[in-house]
Amino acid sequence: MKIKQLSIPILTMLLFVLFSCQHESDAVVTETENEAEIDTLTALDHLLDKGVLVAVTNCAPFNYKMQDSHPTGFEYELLNDFCNSMNIKLKLLVNDNLDSCFQWLDSCQVDLVATGVGLTKDVKKRFMVTRPIISQRSVLVQRLPKGWSSMSTLNEVENQLLRSPLDLAGKTICVPKGSHAVKILEHLSEEIGDTIFIVENDTLSSMDLVAAVHDGLVDYTVVDEYIAKVATKGMSGMDIKLDVSVEQPLGWALRCDTDSSLLVAVNNWIDNAEQKNLRRVLNKYVTSANRSMLSKSPEHISEYDAAIKKTAKNIGWDWRLLASIIYQESRFQLDLESDRGAYGLMQLMPSVMEQYGIDYDSSPEEQIAAGGKVIKFLDNALSGSVTDSIERAKFVLAGYNAGLGHVLDAQRLARKYGKDPGVWDNNVDFFILNKSKAQYYNDTCCKCGPLRGTETYRFVEEVTERFHHYEALIVD
Repeated sequence: MKIKQLSIPILTMLLFVLFSCQHESDAVVTETENEAEIDTLTALDHLLDKGVLVAVTNCAPFNYKMQDSHPTGFEYELLNDFCNSMNIKLKLLVNDNLDSCFQWLDSCQVDLVATGVGLTKDVKKRFMVTRPIISQRSVLVQRLPKGWSSMSTLNEVENQLLRSPLDLAGKTICVPKGSHAVKILEHLSEEIGDTIFIVENDTLSSMDLVAAVHDGLVDYTVVDEYIAKVATKGMSGMDIKLDVSVEQPLGWALRCDTDSSLLVAVNNWIDNAEQKNLRRVLNKYVTSANRSMLSKSPEHISEYDAAIKKTAKNIGWDWRLLASIIYQESRFQLDLESDRGAYGLMQLMPSVMEQYGIDYDSSPEEQIAAGGKVIKFLDNALSGSVTDSIERAKFVLAGYNAGLGHVLDAQRLARKYGKDPGVWDNNVDFFILNKSKAQYYNDTCCKCGPLRGTETYRFVEEVTERFHHYEALIVD
């Protein structure tokens, strides 16, 4: 009887607990369903709902500054273009410390880091990164030699400047503390097998150090190319032509703990509408900046200008481009002989010298004329496949360095693998660069075997860039 009496309240309690659990379960389901509903909003949805993109940039004098009460700057204009395309506002913060910028991104204080982020493996591991927006190298900033303005030729100036990474041996270079230039210089020191003395300054920015070089307070610094161009704008007697790193793609970084919807939106903008704007902004902030910052240029490139002009006229080339080849080959040293046997101003091999009727006693005029005939031969041989004369010049340069056969191989490879055999940049140059790989030089369309293409690629690039330098300084 007692057991039966006790069973009634116990049963009541069990029913109450069961009902409570069921109610609680329903509440949990409802709450989970609400959370699921919130989770369906993408990162881009949240941004559009917020109506503001918060980004951070650095190097304020270049990327972001106020000018006549209006915001301006390279990264500012690009970000503003993107925000306009999405019909949202831009809030741009400035922080000169890249590590701190990334901390802001990790802590959700900003949506995006727009500092010209190098798209390295380490960065890609930590963040989502956009497609490259711009590519650039790091460059050495140095002063032109004392008395440069009274020197009669550009070659006289050039011979007193550092023009190769090998020239950095034993030099002291000042860079901002924690700058990626430190790793670049440490790697270079290993590569050249000699010591480069690196001084890290914890108070001066990259642009401050460029000014310090100009003022003679330090001898050298290494900065990103676009910073060098802007920082030296208006400064006379400065040189930023020595590249100390390979070209590195730069873009923007986003958090990796969200979905990729915002990244996709930025990449679509980069692929489409951004291209036109990028060219405009690049020209405004970077391309238009003077490359050498000479306020008074010598009137001549070398003592052989007359002979160069005569040969260039005979072959239908710009004489400054021919001069750039000669500088690349010999630095205008008349009797230079390479360890491979190439000789003279144009560094022609003995068999080629014999073919064109010159020898070791030939005059500068005869040497240049013979080199011009080689160039004319290459130009004629490539005229059928590369109809544009300006584009064809790059192919001729490659042929002058590596031989016509390797250029024709690269064109055949380009055609086979879906590239344009009549365009150098990002087409045929790829196969020149990679012709040392068995998958390409063993291809049935190749006839000339492997090539150490890096040398040829750099030859084309450096001769072309120097030509543009001469073009800007020396009136035709």
